Amino acid sequence: MTQDASLALFFLSLQDPQALEDRHAPYGPAEESEVRDLLSFVRQTSGRYTAPVPSEVRITRTLRVYVGNRELRIRPMAKAVLLLFLRHPEGIVLKEIGDYRAEMATYYGRVMRSLDPDHVDRRIQRLLDIFSNELNVNISRVNAALSALVDPAEEKLYRVGGRAGQPKSIPLDRTLVIWE
Repeated sequence: MTQDASLALFFLSLQDPQALEDRHAPYGPAEESEVRDLLSFVRQTSGRYTAPVPSEVRITRTLRVYVGNRELRIRPMAKAVLLLFLRHPEGIVLKEIGDYRAEMATYYGRVMRSLDPDHVDRRIQRLLDIFSNELNVNISRVNAALSALVDPAEEKLYRVGGRAGQPKSIPLDRTLVIWE
């Protein structure tokens, strides 16, 4: 049996597995064996290779974050970190996080609803200090909150990640991120 015929039988079996079981079909012994093997493979693997369908991420005007229809509830600084990474699909090198100070302060100030600019500045300074572990802690909080909220099969799409020294990013397709 040719490769094209095998592929045709495979796709036929996906649409109607009973169609391949016609005992009166004019198959020779070799083809019957191949069809039986192919049918067995399809039955064993059906449902196993379905790709996860990622949920939409919606950010409201008040910076509430929803994944699908569930709200992501995390601490204000972790939410500010998440928003920063969602705005930068190209990724951010953690050593250069200081370049994003103003944007981070804007997110944190809006999420925290703080009227004290000194408080916002102190918290952002601590987050951006390369000798503190504050940024890594908040990235871990984001990842833990997201892993509790999304299906394990699609979790890697929402996580902030990347190799050491390389830009960290969230690999989620940005057409699924809606900013209201």
